[in-house]
Amino acid sequence: MRKITFLSALLILTNICFSWQVKLIKTISINEDALFVSGFFAVLEDGNLLFTDIRDENNQLKVFNEDGKLIKAWGKMGPGPNEFSGLGFLDYQSPYLAVADAGRNRIHVFEKLQNYEFKKIGEFLAWELSSHIKIYEKNVLMCGYIVSPKGKEYVLFMRDFNGKETKFILPLENRFGTRSMSKQKKIREGVSGLSALAFLDVYQDTVYYVSDVRLRVAKIDLKSKKIEFIGKEPKNFRALAMNKKTRNALLNPQTGKEVEEDIMNRHSFVSGIFADKDFVGVLYVNREKKINNELFFVPHIQIYDHSGKLLHGQPLAPFFSEERFTPLFYQKDERYLYLCSIISGEDTIKYVVYKFSIEP
Repeated sequence: MRKITFLSALLILTNICFSWQVKLIKTISINEDALFVSGFFAVLEDGNLLFTDIRDENNQLKVFNEDGKLIKAWGKMGPGPNEFSGLGFLDYQSPYLAVADAGRNRIHVFEKLQNYEFKKIGEFLAWELSSHIKIYEKNVLMCGYIVSPKGKEYVLFMRDFNGKETKFILPLENRFGTRSMSKQKKIREGVSGLSALAFLDVYQDTVYYVSDVRLRVAKIDLKSKKIEFIGKEPKNFRALAMNKKTRNALLNPQTGKEVEEDIMNRHSFVSGIFADKDFVGVLYVNREKKINNELFFVPHIQIYDHSGKLLHGQPLAPFFSEERFTPLFYQKDERYLYLCSIISGEDTIKYVVYKFSIEP
């Protein structure tokens, strides 16, 4: 029998045993009453957290240190040129910050200076936006709905920092990880009536897009425009597919709230995505943690290589939240994954950020 060299044996062992580990390394409780209505955040270079606060009339942007203490706040609501009308989705890729202004249907773009000073360098109209945003070079990728001049429908598009050029990225028929318009319509009929979300991340020239109702990721090369699909729903992912009776009950004001709660309890939802040079991570949630007769969402993570091979999966306990989407920020170089838990109390909303490390 031919001898196996040490290097060959090592490669075989690596292929068999190599995996990723996701470990909780810190929790950050945001100071009580420091945020009114929030959840969207980014992580700055020093590890401090930048939140938007859509309800604070005096401070729409807030920086917290790693102990959860508010260290800076600014951004008044109002009609003025340097004021806002309700900030929500945001992304930070040093030194640029992009923030969605819901009241004005605009994206504001800033450049970070010293001492948490941000200089505005651009803004543009983005009324087509309906979900998350990501910075790519000097552009902003946006989830939403837009029709091209040729009449084709898209759910992912991109504008430069000044809004002068729009590029159309992902066609509507691919939104659920399919290439077929008929399949897209069938899935849409099964989820219609429930507010839909989409998530995205970008690494180098590849953007990853996933809807909240199907665990199929669209992988788009922004240079070649090639579209591929990766992702496989695990056994504990219970995909939503409503029949007509359930959908009508959901849309009925008298029964809608009860039906929606039942849907949340019975089904799974994708709640985030992130990527780096080695892998793509997808989060999905199940309402499975019970506290005092109340159910909360627990996230599960799947890690794929860029070809779509599943490398790892696990629940992200002890994290739990009452929201089905999981606000997250991923520091690609350090491989730190930050998730924000949102729990409503009697008088205030509690925000806790969980910091995980992802290691081989």
